[in-house]
Amino acid sequence: MNLIILAAGQSSRIFKKIKKNKCLIKIQNETLIEKIIKDSKYIKIKKIFIVVGFLKKNLKKKLSHYKNIEFIDNYFYRKRDMLYSLFLGLKKSKDDSIVCYSDIYFSKKIFSILKISKSQITIPIFLNWKKIWKLRNKNIFDDAETLKINKNGYLIEIGNKIKNINDVDGQYMGIIFFKKTAISKIIKFYNNIIKKNSMHVTEFLSQIKNKIKIKCKKTRYYWYEFDDYEDLNFFSKKKILN
Repeated sequence: MNLIILAAGQSSRIFKKIKKNKCLIKIQNETLIEKIIKDSKYIKIKKIFIVVGFLKKNLKKKLSHYKNIEFIDNYFYRKRDMLYSLFLGLKKSKDDSIVCYSDIYFSKKIFSILKISKSQITIPIFLNWKKIWKLRNKNIFDDAETLKINKNGYLIEIGNKIKNINDVDGQYMGIIFFKKTAISKIIKFYNNIIKKNSMHVTEFLSQIKNKIKIKCKKTRYYWYEFDDYEDLNFFSKKKILN
């Protein structure tokens, strides 16, 4: 199994404050991306691919001492959404792969949930999301998105504006597992349908679920994301872990 970390973004909502890649934010003297790399050893990841773009030299220098890491250059990070980085990663990996955003802080146990998955595509969904949104001081109806699953745990809706709180069975966490056997189908779908069109990852998942079932694994293991500087200010490890 491989790990693909998406770290090409410009971090536009927070960069003016931190003056570095968002994934280089430190929590207890450890950067977000280095925690992900370290925690991936929990499930014996074979190889790590890191998709870079914005200030890529900084990331390559910071992570140069790690073994089994290959950097993938996203030359279109200014014009394309994160989905393009995901596509580049899967195209390179060609094996069972966990795709992970680089601006999130989460329990390494979430990796173990995905390791045992037998589904073509699996996403962990966060059940304590209301607590985190309250902690982040965010308006759920302005910023959060729908995520609905059926009685068998498969995704039926994701990425829409929330009109009713009951439209949310959990929160998408920016972590996706792809079986090796699904990757060629996903790349073909991307090339045929997406191409140069701008599309968020959740929009892509909403479309691909009609061709490949997406299994959702519920979890209460800790998780937090850093969208802007306020998220960094509000962050408290003690509150997250409790």
